[in-house]
This record gives sequence, structure tokens and C-alpha cells, in this order.
Amino acid sequence: MSVRIALDNPHTFYTNLDFISGRIILSLTSDENVSAILVKLEGESRTVLMRPMGPMPGQPMYSQRDRRREGIATENHKILYKVAQVFPTTGPNQTPMSGMAYTLRAGQHEYPFRIKIPFNNGCSDPQQQQIMGAFGGFGLSGMQQMQYRHVKRTLPPSLTGFPGEAEIRYYIKVTVQRPSLFKENRRSAIGFKFLPIEPPRPPKTQNEVYARRPYEFQAGLAGYGKKSSMFKKTPTKMSDTAPKGEIDARLPSPAVLTCNESIPLRVIARKLNESAEHVFLTSLQVHLVGFTEVRAQDVARTETSNWVLLSTSGLSIPISAPGDELRKETVVDTSLWDSIPLPNTVAPSFHTCNLTRRYELEVRVGLGYGVPGEIQPQTITLPLRFQIEIYSGISPPAALLDAIASQPIRPTVPVRPAQPASAADPLYPPQAPPGGPAADDAPPSYEDAMAEDISPADGPRREYSGVTDVNAPGLDEKGAAPRYSSIQGNPGPGRGGPGAMGGVI
Repeated sequence: MSVRIALDNPHTFYTNLDFISGRIILSLTSDENVSAILVKLEGESRTVLMRPMGPMPGQPMYSQRDRRREGIATENHKILYKVAQVFPTTGPNQTPMSGMAYTLRAGQHEYPFRIKIPFNNGCSDPQQQQIMGAFGGFGLSGMQQMQYRHVKRTLPPSLTGFPGEAEIRYYIKVTVQRPSLFKENRRSAIGFKFLPIEPPRPPKTQNEVYARRPYEFQAGLAGYGKKSSMFKKTPTKMSDTAPKGEIDARLPSPAVLTCNESIPLRVIARKLNESAEHVFLTSLQVHLVGFTEVRAQDVARTETSNWVLLSTSGLSIPISAPGDELRKETVVDTSLWDSIPLPNTVAPSFHTCNLTRRYELEVRVGLGYGVPGEIQPQTITLPLRFQIEIYSGISPPAALLDAIASQPIRPTVPVRPAQPASAADPLYPPQAPPGGPAADDAPPSYEDAMAEDISPADGPRREYSGVTDVNAPGLDEKGAAPRYSSIQGNPGPGRGGPGAMGGVI
């Protein structure tokens, strides 16, 4: 006996409201007794962390409690679990009969299936937990899900890149149940990539968020060494007043970037004093920094990822001239970065039960001063950092937006009081995060009840690098996720560098 899954018109990746359809192909070399054939649509968010060794902070001795805390902490949330029985077929309100056996003749048998992907994760749904307990989940029951803390949110994207520590994977699995105790059930599975529909976007405005830093060159510190050749040009003498000004980096408000699209960034220079020298843009770097918070029971760890979107040096682009008016703004040519999309390895921001992904964008502006053709060796580098959200770029269907608009307005969730700020440069306080309540307090973007009569999203599908197929390390030959043997790492959060003075204008 062999069983495999053949998808109809397989997508590069799937999203909410999509139907996954195909055929279960069962090949028999002889007559076989079968009790049922089940197709499961599953998603798992798995985290594995090593608990800290030794005594806990503040405890002078190595206690028995510390010994109990040692070892590996794991969480495996069944964020998606939908079951369809393709044989024997049942009515919409009927349940499969247990203990029955059917004889299938030798040859090839095909059974079609069609399952719709919901909006939200269902690991906290009692009905889904009951289904898992009834059909099993490769050893994971609904009772185990009740031990974890859950949040109800839009299904997270497929996520790999942290082997043995954190991953989000989606599968289609088929189980051929056989009534004999001496014959094991036959299983097969294939993986698919998932990218969620983005939340409703607010109406576009002219508002911008900004990060700003001042600069001031030091007169008399920069000069040239003696020239060894009569053919070298004598350096131009600099004035006693070096230039100073401000640099802004701006993004549309709210600060939202889109997967596989370029950054709507503006860099603006502003002159603040009279000087006989020019100011030049000499280098520009744009980095995207991703923070993945991994949680497993009582242990947490934050992994940092970095994408270099732009790195240029050796520039000599004038941004301030002696004849310019004070506070004149000069906009840097956006052609330096507006044709560079976000890499397809960047997942949209998300928050699920045991994993959270958030982002910051850092723009590093390098400046020099002098006269055209003679830029002084003195340089200044200004780091400008934003806290941003990244959306998938899959727009929700118009019917879905209409359904949301017709829903009663929910009561506003109060925002938790702000915690006292840590020590920071008083001149350049860290930029405030995008507005809104804390992650656990925010309601889900969509309700699954809205999805019953709404067609899938009809729009462009971005490229997204994500999960592999059944032969990937995430599945064994029976379609089950493997057990992890060990994982190294120290618990605790991690952060990037300081933020710049910022706000909304």
C-alpha cells in the first residue's frame, strides 16, 4: 500500500481564505481493509530552549528548585488543525462511524479534498482541542494544548532560520486508518508555505514619522599632510567656522513597510549656520533589524537578524552650500534606494503564542565637509533608527473590508501605563513605538465568522522564502515532526543600538 497527495494548481505560498484542494491517491497491490481516510490541514509553532544552568539570580545557593528547572523547555502549539474525511464520505452533520471496515480492491483509488484556510490561530479553541483529542495529532492531544498560554491572532507566516530552536511550519497530511491491530496506519504529508493577509491599512495621509540628529564639524581639526610633488594641487584653506546642521530620516506615518517592496524613505538635510564650506553625503547604509522573541514555558530568548538593504561609500553628494539660506532643506535623491526591495527572506511582523517578530530600520548617514573636489578627512556618521511594522502586501478582499466596517465598534482597550524609561541621552530620547495597546491586549484583525462567504484574496502574491516540503528536516518519513535532542543558548532578551530623536510630523 502507498498513499500520496497531489495538489490542484499548487501555489508558491498560500494565505488566509485560500482553498487547498487536491487528490489523495491510494495505490493497493492487493485487497485491503480500510476504516477511514482522513486529510488534515495542520500548522505548528514549535519552540525549544535550554533552561539556564546554576542558581537563579538573587539566590545565593544552588537549590533543589534550580535542579528541577534545568533541562529543555519546549512548546508546540497546533495553531492550525482542520480535518476532512474523504472516505467513507459523510454528510455535513454526520460523524464517521468507528469500528467499521471497508474492503478496497487492488488498484489505484483517488479521493478529492478541499479545505479552506481560516484567519486566526486555533490552538486555544476548545472545539479544535476536542478534534485533536479525537483524531490525534502525532501524539499531541488537545489536553496538551491546554497547558500552554495562548493568544488569538491572525495565523503567523511560515518561519525557519533558527534550526532546533524555533520554527513555524504548515502541512497537509493524509492518514489511511486500518482496523487491524497488526497493521499500522499509512501516512503521508507535504509542506506548504503560508503568508497571512495583512491587516486593514489606515487611510493614507501626509503625516510622517522621523528620526533626527544634529551634526557639527570641528574647524581646524582636519587638514592635509605635506605634498611630496610639485604637481599636486595645494589644498584650499578652510574657514574658521565649520558647518553644522540636522539630518532627518522620514517614513510615512504609521511606519509600515511591505514585503518585497522598496522603502518609502526620505533623507533630508537642514543647514543651521553660515559657513564658507559645503557639506557632502559621503556614505549611506540602510539596515533592517529583526527581533524574534522565542518563548518556551518559563524561558525566553530574543534572536537578532540583520539584513543589509543598502551600503554605499565614497559618495560626494552636496547637501549644503555656502549660499543656501539658513534652515533650508535639501532632500537626498531617492534613486539611491528606491529600486531595492525588501529581501524575500523577510517575514511580516507577527505575534503568536510562543513567537513574536518585530523590526527596526536603521539609517546611517555619513557626512563630510570641504569644497567641491576637496572633502576633508573629518567625517561624521549619524545613526537614525525607527521602530516599524512589516506587512505581507496581500491586501484583504474588498468584501472583507466591507464586513469589518459593518461590525459594531469594539470598546477601546486601555493602554498600560508606560514604564519608567531607562537611562538615555536626554538630548535624543528613544523613539516611541508605533501607537496602540500592548500585543496581548490587541484584538485579532479578523474574525473567522466573516470568512464563510468571502472569496480568497485577489491580488499580487509576493515572493516569500519559507518552509520546504515533506523531505525537509522538519518532518520524518511518516510526516511527523522529529524530537529535538538538545538546544544551546542563553535565555534573555537582546536589543540593538540606541534610537534617535523621533516623532510624527
